[in-house]
Amino acid sequence: MKKFFNVSSLEDVAEKMGYSRNTASTWRSKGLTSSVKLKFTSLSVDKVKKPQNIKVNLRYFDDVAASAGYGAINSSANFSLIPVSGEFLEKVLKVPVKNYDVIRVFGDSMEPFAQNGDMVIIDLDADIKNGDIIIANIGGDVYMKKFLRNPIQKEIKLTSLNSFYQDIVLTEDKIVELKIIGKVRCKFSLDMKVY
Repeated sequence: MKKFFNVSSLEDVAEKMGYSRNTASTWRSKGLTSSVKLKFTSLSVDKVKKPQNIKVNLRYFDDVAASAGYGAINSSANFSLIPVSGEFLEKVLKVPVKNYDVIRVFGDSMEPFAQNGDMVIIDLDADIKNGDIIIANIGGDVYMKKFLRNPIQKEIKLTSLNSFYQDIVLTEDKIVELKIIGKVRCKFSLDMKVY
């Protein structure tokens, strides 16, 4: 129940369910009554049926691009906060509800996954695994590449999906230059026509 309500105490659960905080001590000593269990069940079913009206912010960096090619130097870190609904993230973009960064793709090295001019949603907190598409900074240049770690040879390979481009291979002594910004969760295009 604490996890469902995203709280840390049983007193907070009682309050969220419309009971006094003192009710939690009764629950601890005697257990949950059937009416409390029924009320919780109906709340959880309603939450699953009705999308939450959660608002999150996307940090949109208009002047920042990740190179899908030979590296992009980005001198500006100015961003705009764009509030979006959690429902939009879940249903339209198909990503978990949380805050993300949004930047533009520059170049064609990640085709067919991402085209020049596409926008990417970046998860700054994601655990990076082999095969993930990431945004990385190497020596001030920002790249979008596929991440491949080879622990045996102690190297990291950042690879393009377009075979025209060579891989960026970072050996053990060069890995310190790599700063992984985040994992690309999705891409979308703003190439739309307004009539």
